[in-house]
Amino acid sequence: MKRVILASRSPRRRELLAHLVAEESIQVLPPSSADEAGFEGLRDWASIESQLLNIAREKCDDVCGQLADSGAAYDLVVAADTVGVCGGEDGDLVVLGQPPQDSRWQETVAGWFRDYYFGREHTVLTGLCVADASGARVERIAATQVAMVAEDDELLNWYLTTDEPHGKAGGYAIQGAGSMFVESISGSLSNVIGLPLEVLREILNEQNR
Repeated sequence: MKRVILASRSPRRRELLAHLVAEESIQVLPPSSADEAGFEGLRDWASIESQLLNIAREKCDDVCGQLADSGAAYDLVVAADTVGVCGGEDGDLVVLGQPPQDSRWQETVAGWFRDYYFGREHTVLTGLCVADASGARVERIAATQVAMVAEDDELLNWYLTTDEPHGKAGGYAIQGAGSMFVESISGSLSNVIGLPLEVLREILNEQNR
């Protein structure tokens, strides 16, 4: 039975991983720092995807380093980072990560919905990095298209009172009350939640060959 280390603080990612890996095989070990490099100035798909993989790789390397320092045995480390990518008015892409942790979060999330979500489509990207005990890594990008409902200020105002957007990539949770804004999706639902199971399953199968 493989010992799989999840390099994430997200309980949602742990719940998803348990669909592929036995609960008793999973250990959660977050990166030593919660800071993530920003996407400021990145306006094209190639640079955004490259930065996303950089973040996932850094998380993976951090946790592999912690395990090496402690001498702990493991088979795989799974790291991921998820963002929303929207089209700006000038045609450039805009990356939406987690909203601010301070009092600005409601204003920020409201702006995201009005400027980028209502009546439009956006893309949810997750960068995956999986490393084995030998140091070999596999990296992948998963993408899902999400279409949102037309503008609804009453629904948005109510949603902001739920506090659900806290800590959520893009400021909403598709597995929770945020689903009320979603008109349709094309691609992996688990990717929007934060861990694309279809892609991760392919990687795990490759590791078992």
